[in-house]
Amino acid sequence: MFPGFDEQLRGYADVIVRFGLNLRPGQRVVLAEPYELQGVDPAAAPLVEAVTTAAQAAGAVDVETLWGDAALWREAAQHRPHRAFGERLERHTERLRQAVAQGDALVFLMSAQPRLAEGVAPAAAAHLRQVGGEFYGQIAPDLLAGCTNWTAAPAPTPEWADVVYPELAPAERVARLWAEVLAACRADGPDPVAAWEGRAAELKRRCEELNARRLRCVRLHGPGTELTLALAAGHRWCTALLAMRDGRQFAPNLPTEEVFTAPRRDSAEGWLRVARPVCHGGMVMDGVELEFRGGQVVRARARRGAEMLGQVLATDRGAARLGEVALVEGASPVARSGRCFRQALLDENALHHVALGAAYAFTAPEAAAGALNHSAVHLDLPIEAEVVLA
Repeated sequence: MFPGFDEQLRGYADVIVRFGLNLRPGQRVVLAEPYELQGVDPAAAPLVEAVTTAAQAAGAVDVETLWGDAALWREAAQHRPHRAFGERLERHTERLRQAVAQGDALVFLMSAQPRLAEGVAPAAAAHLRQVGGEFYGQIAPDLLAGCTNWTAAPAPTPEWADVVYPELAPAERVARLWAEVLAACRADGPDPVAAWEGRAAELKRRCEELNARRLRCVRLHGPGTELTLALAAGHRWCTALLAMRDGRQFAPNLPTEEVFTAPRRDSAEGWLRVARPVCHGGMVMDGVELEFRGGQVVRARARRGAEMLGQVLATDRGAARLGEVALVEGASPVARSGRCFRQALLDENALHHVALGAAYAFTAPEAAAGALNHSAVHLDLPIEAEVVLA
């Protein structure tokens, strides 16, 4: 692949297992992808092998992989209802439910699928994404409540690399994507796990500083963006680190460069321009602009993917409101790459962002829970903007 690749791949797998999962010896591990393909992209097999080896070295008693199938997804999108895809969805969801109940560790290996829905009607792609989200929603509350440890990490594939680096020779693309992902996940240094432990401590200190200020609003100002968000009373700034019920911490997202909270669901006023293409349901939305009044989107446009954007906003009553505002301060490795990856795990860690749809309940006290947004959607929107906190 490139000099030092094998060593960096091992370091990346160690980060996933030892920092992302904080794996306990004796746990079982399940590798999955519960969003588009309903399983790990088979082209991500090199990372599957590396994570399996790292998990076994850390004491995992068993490592199982649930594989995805892009051809089956396309068949399901074009011929609804599709029995085989529905059976796979039910089978994989049941396996994940069992894993959570047993305390197994979950690794979601996420490959971007920006060409998955080419030639597919946006309504069909949005429907499959929504159905997948509804099944994932059966286990998501337990995951957020710390019933077991889990993490999601980027999994490069040749098809993804072709979209990100079209100007390179085909033989060079996947190597470049791997290099960028390894850098973003701090796997290109001498001790990746220690690097993430240090970064996590920095993010925790930033949250403590913001929480001590008891802020009332966030203003975002930049090209095409003038947006004001009010914060709920007693809101909490958080890092993308969670704790199991026994107190053991793990990192649900790799990489993670953000601190975030939830705005009041009725507070968004102004407009925003999304700074990068966003991939959702195997379809790309680009040039997205949204206008908000009383917390709700009142105008939406996109140069590409406008029909899919409309489908997302119509998912449910909360899909056209904001559930998250996140700050990414300083030049993260993702930002320094200068690339748009069309994959949320990476692109959300390049810029400040907001998210359409669901808020995380732990970002506000129970007394303020009614101020937070609820939706089956959670779609991160990177924004090029300066932030004013008041």
